[in-house]
Amino acid sequence: MGQPNGSMQYSAGRPPSPSGADRTARADPIAAALLLVAGAIGIWQLLLPWRTTTVDPGSAASGQVSTTGWQIYRLLRAIPDPAGELRAAMYSVLGVAVGGGALIVLGLAMMLQINHRPLGLAALLVSVLSVLGAGWMLIRARAIFDVGLFSLFAQAQLGWYLFLGAGVLGILGSWKALASG
Repeated sequence: MGQPNGSMQYSAGRPPSPSGADRTARADPIAAALLLVAGAIGIWQLLLPWRTTTVDPGSAASGQVSTTGWQIYRLLRAIPDPAGELRAAMYSVLGVAVGGGALIVLGLAMMLQINHRPLGLAALLVSVLSVLGAGWMLIRARAIFDVGLFSLFAQAQLGWYLFLGAGVLGILGSWKALASG
């Protein structure tokens, strides 16, 4: 009901706020879990075997050898003057691991009662860079590993799949953080 001076009286004693502006910040455990898992697999890809290769098939000492992500990084780093594609592959392997550490920190921050959108945006940036690094390795498989893409997947082990999946899972967690605010 209107007052004689033209002002309105509100039921709660204050004017209504725009929709969603009066929401209190809450923890987002789903985004936190997704980002923590993405970060963990981003780090574990360095320690787990990426691919199995056959060593010297013609000799008596032939056999299967597994190489980890860290060994691939060290091998690419040991090349005296690597081409740009090998240097990008080297930084991709290490970048996914460092990005995994960042995703763990951002995932832990999702458990705080704060606005998650800036952190979700940072997680999205880290995750997209991880996906781009993995995509680079897929596109340039022939030049980096000296095998075709299908042969690479035939030799692939758990570390390779973790390398590919860390960024994708990070994107899902960052979208959840951006959506929930």
